[in-house]
Amino acid sequence: MKKMKFEKITIKKDTILIAYKLLHDLLALLLFTFTATLVAEGLLPGLVSSKISFSKMTITLFGVLAAIAYLGKNLNITYDTVKINKNKNLPLIILLSFLLIGNSMLKFTLWENILITLVTLFIFSQLYEIIFAPEDK
Repeated sequence: MKKMKFEKITIKKDTILIAYKLLHDLLALLLFTFTATLVAEGLLPGLVSSKISFSKMTITLFGVLAAIAYLGKNLNITYDTVKINKNKNLPLIILLSFLLIGNSMLKFTLWENILITLVTLFIFSQLYEIIFAPEDK
């Protein structure tokens, strides 16, 4: 039998940096697509989920995020923390979220639907505050 010799593959830092930037672009496209499909699914249930698996999309998103984190750590890329300001579109986003969550629970009675939707939005707002809270050092 013949033994195969494998040479060590060297990848330049520039190539890794280009891959890192392309992964960021891919992440933006995936997030836009995921958001659009979630909104379409919320408006017309069954339209998207009959053809596309949301679990596969989510796994792909997390895979791209993991690759970005891994390459960023290898390239020693760090970012300063940015202060998040209030968004002018926040009331519109809250209204759209309220309608989509409420629409997904039409089999409940009206008061149960409103209560569950408000509690869900409250929990999401608290998670938002916890994640983006300023760190005291």
